[in-house]
Amino acid sequence: MHLLCFNLADKEYAVDIGSVREVRRVKQVTPIPKALDFIEGVVSLRGRVVPIINLRKKLGLPDRTGINVRQAGLPSAKNTSFNRVLITESNDHILGVAVDSVIGVTAIDKANIEPPDEILKKAEYLIGVGKLAKRLILIIDIEKLLSGEEKSGIAEVHKKVELRKRNV
Repeated sequence: MHLLCFNLADKEYAVDIGSVREVRRVKQVTPIPKALDFIEGVVSLRGRVVPIINLRKKLGLPDRTGINVRQAGLPSAKNTSFNRVLITESNDHILGVAVDSVIGVTAIDKANIEPPDEILKKAEYLIGVGKLAKRLILIIDIEKLLSGEEKSGIAEVHKKVELRKRNV
């Protein structure tokens, strides 16, 4: 299995390289009012509107200051620049997934991937934990990252932006 590995809150994660179209740096994100809290906004990528998901927020991880804004009940400041964004496709929608940094592509034998144990099974988006030398890599399934309600929220973002484009 070929994986694109990345850092997020000082932990190593990965996704199947086949689910990633490209890795980009995003400078400006246009916020979308009343969007899900982990959607930072949208960017235009070669004429297509791409929602940007803040994976730290989606997974309930602390922001770069160490504060988990979801658990603390604080409003989150919208980032306008991300180190790296993985441009992926999920359920016929192109999504940008903001991560801290990209490590690179690695191959891992399926025999070295353990399925989620009882504690991790609640994280339905996890394929398993990959073992590579002394590294433990949490492998995410992009297709399962968003719940049905969240997928509807992404579709709603697309609709809002398309309506604005038509009215301009």
